[in-house]
This record gives sequence, structure tokens and C-alpha cells, in this order.
Amino acid sequence: MSSKSNTKTLQSSKAVLDESSVIKRNGYGTLDVPEPTWFILSGHRLLRKEYRAILRRLRGRVCRDSHHWSFQATHLVTTEMRRTEKFFAAAAAGRWILKPDYLTASNEAGKFLEEEPFEWHGEGLNIGDTISLDAPRKWRQLRQRTGYGAFYGMQVIIYGECIAPTLDTLKRAIRCGDGTILATSPPYTRFFKSSVDFAVVSAGMPSADAWVQEFMRHSIPCISADYLVEYVCKPGHPLGKHVLFNMHDLAERSLQKLMKNQEDAPGSCSACGSDNREVPMLVCGGDGRSQSSGCGVRTHADCCNPPVEGCDGGEWLCGRCDQQKSAKKAKKTAAKPRVLKQR
Repeated sequence: MSSKSNTKTLQSSKAVLDESSVIKRNGYGTLDVPEPTWFILSGHRLLRKEYRAILRRLRGRVCRDSHHWSFQATHLVTTEMRRTEKFFAAAAAGRWILKPDYLTASNEAGKFLEEEPFEWHGEGLNIGDTISLDAPRKWRQLRQRTGYGAFYGMQVIIYGECIAPTLDTLKRAIRCGDGTILATSPPYTRFFKSSVDFAVVSAGMPSADAWVQEFMRHSIPCISADYLVEYVCKPGHPLGKHVLFNMHDLAERSLQKLMKNQEDAPGSCSACGSDNREVPMLVCGGDGRSQSSGCGVRTHADCCNPPVEGCDGGEWLCGRCDQQKSAKKAKKTAAKPRVLKQR
């Protein structure tokens, strides 16, 4: 962008997506925005009671108290990173996974604060080596960038009993991660002509089983349920030990397809949900390939508030990132020592 006025317009513009709202995908493949923020809590009963009191004070919405994931949830507040259903589903869905400090700090401020400083994030693994500390942010940024979850485009069939995780947990996690379960019991014949990515097979199922033989014959890789859990909780880590019947090559092919789905996912507008309007699409921080200073969220120029004009180049930041950048700049300026001029 060449002119100063256009640059100023870009920097001052704010995406219409409210800070207290996030992108939601409905069952018809379109986006509904804005979506109200709903908190779901994990931890000891007394702590959850304390957190609910804070949320009521701040007039926040809280999902009903349950061990199961709630599809309306947008923010999980948890005292630790453990492989619970709530964590698995929240990560798969790309929802915010926050430390309790978020609520205490918001309570002190008297309003909901920016989430990112309180997001569970780091390097390496948690205690127990069951979760990568970078998993919550990876999947949250994927949804922020594309509007899709970790299982986008994946189609699976389930054969046999699911114990850990249970079948219901698996159903919820795959659904909120934008994957599809084609069937949970035989017969599966009508799906063999479809693009089935994985067959989740129960532990102890023999390779001589008739349906397993059919999966093999149709080149459908068989995996345990732990494959999907590990894929979400430890992205980038080897998954081979969860592949059954020596079908590693086929499993790798399906995994690469899943990863490509994420790369090729159309970036819908965070405001109107459309990706096919003939209006320039702004990408927070750059051109969509390198977001060094932004989050990568996409917004049509005329969906910004106020609308952006003359957006032929230059950097644009969404309201959230622009605010964070301004705050950092102000903090840096305040930290510089003042030099008094001598007269």
C-alpha cells in the first residue's frame, strides 16, 4: 500500500469479529459468526465452583458441569494438561485452552482479558509425556486461520468396542474436530467405494477377522483409537505403534492426506463466513504465507469495521493483533530512559 492514508486505514480498521466471539462451523459447512463465548471448566470440584463464581461476576457463560465435552464450549479452563475428554475435544476443535490464571487476572481487572498470555503453551511434553505443550496453540491457530478443526476432511469407520477412549468420547472429538464417522458397526460394504481414511479397530481383533480382511482388501488402514488421540495431543510425533496389521504405508498415506486437507482448507472470512465473494481478502500479518506479526485470520475488506479501501498491498492486522502490537509498542516506549536536554 503506497499512500499513508491507506496504511492508516488498514492499521486503524478492526475486524467485525468481536473479541468475545469466535468462529463456529455449523452442520451445513458454513460459518456462523459471531459465536458467544462459553467456558467449560476442568479440575477439582471446589476449584470449579470458585471459577464459576468468577465467571458469574464477570457475566460470562458457563457450560453445565459435566465430565463430557459440550459442543457450545469455546474456552476450556484447566488446572493441568491431562488426556481427558475435555482436553482431547477442545484441542481437536481448536478451542482456547487456558490456565486458571486467566480467570483470576480477569477478575482483578473486572473484565475478560486477552486470552493468549494465559494459553497453555510451551516446548516439550507434559509430565507423563502424554501431551505436547504446543498442541493447544497449534490446533487453535489452525481453526483461527481456516475455520476448521484437527480432523477436517477425515472419514473413518469404527469396528469393535472402544474402551479408552470410549465410543461416545471418540464421536464427540471427531465431530467437533470437523471429521466424519461413517459407521460404528457392520455392515460397512456400502462405504468401501467412498474415501475411507481409517478403520478404527478394537484392541485384540485378529487379522483373520472377516471385516479386517475386507479393510485390507480395500486398502483401508486399520488403527487403534489411540492413533487419533495421539495425533491431536502430540502433533508431529510418531504414530506407528498405533497402526495395526502392519499397514503403516497406507496409514501414512491417509495421514498425509489429512495434513494436506489442512493446508488446502479454504480460508473463510472470519466475519461473513464466505470464501468466494469477489472482494479482496485481508490476511492478518501478511499475504497468508508468512504471518510474522499477525495471527493469519482472514477478513474481507468490506467486512472490516470500518471497511478498508485501497487494500492493494501492505500489512493489515486484525483488531486483536493490532491492539496487542500497540500495547507492546507502548510498553517498549515507556521502558526507554528519558534523556533531559541541557540548556
